[in-house]
Order: sequence, then C-alpha cells, then structure tokens
Amino acid sequence: MKQNRIGFLGGLDFVTLITSLLCSFYGLALVYSATYSKITGTSIISGGVKSMLISVFAGIVAALIISNIDYEIISKLWPLIAAGCIALMIITLFFGTAANEARQDARSWLDLGIFTFQTSELLKVGFIISFSYHLDMVKDKINRIKTIVPLVIHGMIPIALVLATGDAGSALVFMIIFIGMLFFAKVNIGYFVAGICAIIVAFAAAWKLNIIDGLQRERITALFYPEQYQDTLYQQINGKIAMGSGGWFGQGFLKGSMTQSGAVPVNDNDMILSVAGEEFGYIGTLAVIIMLLILVLRVLFTGLKARDNVGYLMCGGIAVMLFAQIFINIGMELSLLPCIGITLPLFSAGGSSSLCIYLALGIELSVYRFSKSQNKSLFYTT
Repeated sequence: MKQNRIGFLGGLDFVTLITSLLCSFYGLALVYSATYSKITGTSIISGGVKSMLISVFAGIVAALIISNIDYEIISKLWPLIAAGCIALMIITLFFGTAANEARQDARSWLDLGIFTFQTSELLKVGFIISFSYHLDMVKDKINRIKTIVPLVIHGMIPIALVLATGDAGSALVFMIIFIGMLFFAKVNIGYFVAGICAIIVAFAAAWKLNIIDGLQRERITALFYPEQYQDTLYQQINGKIAMGSGGWFGQGFLKGSMTQSGAVPVNDNDMILSVAGEEFGYIGTLAVIIMLLILVLRVLFTGLKARDNVGYLMCGGIAVMLFAQIFINIGMELSLLPCIGITLPLFSAGGSSSLCIYLALGIELSVYRFSKSQNKSLFYTT
C-alpha cells in the first residue's frame, strides 16, 4: 500500500469553481458598466467595482482554504460559528448603519472604517451550518412535535434578528432557507401546510394592524394597482424598459442608453439584470440565468452524492439560499415581486454578498472533496 497526499487543488469540484468565477467576471463587467458614467477624476474603476474585486479575490481564497477542511469538522464547530454570527447581529442592532440616506429604517450594516459589512450575509452561512447539524441530530425523530418545536425556534432566531435591523428582504430569504432545509430533511408535509397557513394568518394580521407600513406597504400594493403607484414602481418600470430595449443581442458594452444615463436607480445592485438585458440583450440575460442555474444544480448534485446527512443538508441549504436570492431578485426586476433589495448572487455589486457566497461555496467544495475521497486525512491508498 502506498499513500499519496492530494494537493491543495486535488479532488476539487472544478465545475462549481469555474461556474462561480464566470458569474463573478460577468458580474464585474456589468457592475463596471453600471457605474462607468459615475467614474470621476483619475479613477479607472468605481468604488463598487473595486470592492467587488477585493471581495471576489478574498472569497475565492477563502473557499479554497475551506475546501481543504473536512466539512464534518466545520459542522461540529457550529456553537462557535452560531455564537459569533449572533454576536455580530446584536452589535449591528445597536451600532448598525443604513446603506443610504433613503433607507434609514434598514440599519443592517457595520461600518468598519475601511469598509462596511452586512452581517446578515454571514449569518446565512452560519445558520446553514448550525441548522444542518441540528437536523442531523434529530433525523431519526424528525416528525415528532417535540422535535419540530425546537427546530422552529432555531429557525426563528435569525429571522427575528434580521427583522430587528429592518432588513425584511433578508428575513424572507432566511424563511425560504428554513423551509427548504426542512423539506430536504424529509419533514412531514402536514407541518408545511400548517406552517404556510400560519404565515398567511401572520401576514394578514401584520397588514391589518399596519405593522407592515410605509414604503414596504406601498411596494406590495403597487404590484396590484400599478397605475396608482407609478412613482413607487419607477425603478422597476425603467428596469424593464432597459431590459427589453436590448433586443436579442443588446446595444453593446458601455453603450446602453438607460444604463449609462442612470435612468435605472441602483442598477449596479438590485437591478443588475437590466444592465445585462440592455447591453447584451436577451442572449446576455439568458446567459446569467443559465450560469446561476448550473451553479444551483451542481450544489444540489454534490449534496445528493455527499457521504453523510450533514453534507447533504449543508449543500441543500446552500442551494436553497442561492435559489431564493435568484428567484426574488429576478421576480423583483420583472415586477412580479415587490422591490425589497435582494442582490443577484455573484452578479450584483456588494462585497459582503460575494464574499459570503464564496464562503458557502467553500463548504460545498469541502463536501465534494471529502465525499469523493472518503478520507478525512486527505490521503488515499493505491
């Protein structure tokens, strides 16, 4: 018997790595175009592009390092990971800042001097790790009511923390991750029916009691009465016009009239798909969706091939997180959902989002590597 050490990149899931890199490079091009007309002085790129470049580079390095750590070890560190994420959220609750002057109600960012960081992005990764471990511990009695109640409490903690900072969009993503992971854990369908009914009742009560008010209420109402809320839908209306004006092949890179004039607000972030549509056309938009679909399916495939239940649940949670953000962002850009400030994974500007998605993908890479080798010490025999 001979033992050979697998190298740093040995056994790596190159499909996930290459697909995520292609998404990031395309995203950087779109963000560069969206902010091109705002570059001033001697600057070559905008601050948003610079932040994204640094985050993507740091994220790739972090993902490769994580891929060399057995995900089983990572899962067992869940108490430290959960405590750290919750501590950051509590700090954000008291000392958080808003992303801009218009949304002072959503103080979900920590100003670290050199850069700002959205702590809820890291909480998503921490929640997937801790909830996977929790689900695995109770897998043999998953459908007992005394098991479901603690699971619900576990899921409600991050949702409550995120809502407390005013970030309703991220809270919705957490809700979808929570429900999706319960589905992967094979929880009885009856609990989902009861849960959906409870959510509908809670939403109706919050609407009736004006707990959902202000801009959030307007954005929801505007979907049903668009002619009465043209100002509220301004961003989405212009985004759809820009997207449609590109035709099949687009107006050309840096040549989109609405993109370069700034007619679509926040088109480097929430409305990034409008840039792809206007400048690269239907083909460019379809390319975005296909690449993200490949990434989600690859993560799911890795989970299905995982060596154990924890790996399966972790990958399931990551896939649901990506899918939730893709679905909400595209639905928002097409006016099928209210505008709630959710980024398109790896495409939108936002260092916190890109960095934390790569951290999550690092876990998927670890599941792929260690499930494939079936050897925790990174050795295999020949």
